Amino acid sequence: SSGINAEYGAVLIISCFVLSAAQDDMFGTLEESMSAGLDWIANMTRENLLSDDGSSFKPSINTMMVLVEAQICPVESSSKKCSRDENWLFGCNCRKGFRALGECKKKPCQLFRHFRDNGPDSLNNFINAESYEDRYRILLDYIVNPISRALCECPGMIGAAINCARKYDGTVFEMAELPRTRFDRIVKEVDWKTLKTVLLGFVKAGCGERNGKDCVTEMSGMYTLAGRVLDNTFNGEDVCLSMIRFEEQFREYLQTISSFDTETQSIKSIANKFVDVTVDMEREVLCEPNCAEEMSDSFYSCCTKHALEVISSKPMRKAYLKMFKNVWSFFSEEAAPNLSSPLKKYLSILDLDSFCGDRTDVYGVKNEQCDALEA
Repeated sequence: SSGINAEYGAVLIISCFVLSAAQDDMFGTLEESMSAGLDWIANMTRENLLSDDGSSFKPSINTMMVLVEAQICPVESSSKKCSRDENWLFGCNCRKGFRALGECKKKPCQLFRHFRDNGPDSLNNFINAESYEDRYRILLDYIVNPISRALCECPGMIGAAINCARKYDGTVFEMAELPRTRFDRIVKEVDWKTLKTVLLGFVKAGCGERNGKDCVTEMSGMYTLAGRVLDNTFNGEDVCLSMIRFEEQFREYLQTISSFDTETQSIKSIANKFVDVTVDMEREVLCEPNCAEEMSDSFYSCCTKHALEVISSKPMRKAYLKMFKNVWSFFSEEAAPNLSSPLKKYLSILDLDSFCGDRTDVYGVKNEQCDALEA
């Protein structure tokens, strides 16, 4: 979970689909598109999730939650026997795996009840928020931070959850009278060991304390600033924390994305072009001398340094490539293209001292401070 690249990730993904790089008012169009998406979310939430006065979930949602709660928060008994009928959703193998986690077996239930009990207020606050910074903060407080803390405290849940899928023995397919052939085939073909390596790597990256600061809290603050970047952009403020200052590079990014054609271009060629244009844009975002210090103060800390080092480490790079080959096999019988070169170049962004070293030394200075503190 990179505290640097993530601040623009959602914007870039959305904009690829809604913007034409030839438009004069590029950010105005982006704002309109994102506002339309927020309106859709608000309407969907009011119509399908919340009661008429918005103070609670709809009765149908509450009924569903009662059924699900019995599966996520089962009543423990002294008997080690497990009834498939009572554990119809996740199955006995899954329950056994979580039981083995000791106190951590309670985390899924705690998370479920947090989402249930705080859902109406959080959804209303999100719908009524007047800035993207507030929206980001609400999402982080309601969803991201609780899950992050649970995984930091109990990383064994990842292995237990994988076990739930690999050895699924619930009765959902039987109850719904659906064949489970396709599910079983996917489960058999997924490289679970590599997936577990990637997920545990991300957990390791975002957890712990650095420089006396809790990394979940500190990274959360950085992600919240991503909302401020959007607010500044849409308010026409040409400041360091605004996309306006790298408008030219962003436009070039969109033009490159829109030129991709999988029928005439190889996946490797597309990957190389994507990485090249991303590197150019991130160099302006992160390394521009007039803003590098503010970017470092806002998004780069000892927690960020640790996170970037973990997710760009050799074991993680190897795991990314293996995971890509595994996913590729689901869609093609041909050999997966070798993306080691573009991946290596993309991950070079995360070594900010080296990436920006010819334009600024702020990241190198921060690295030295962090290293000294941990010495």
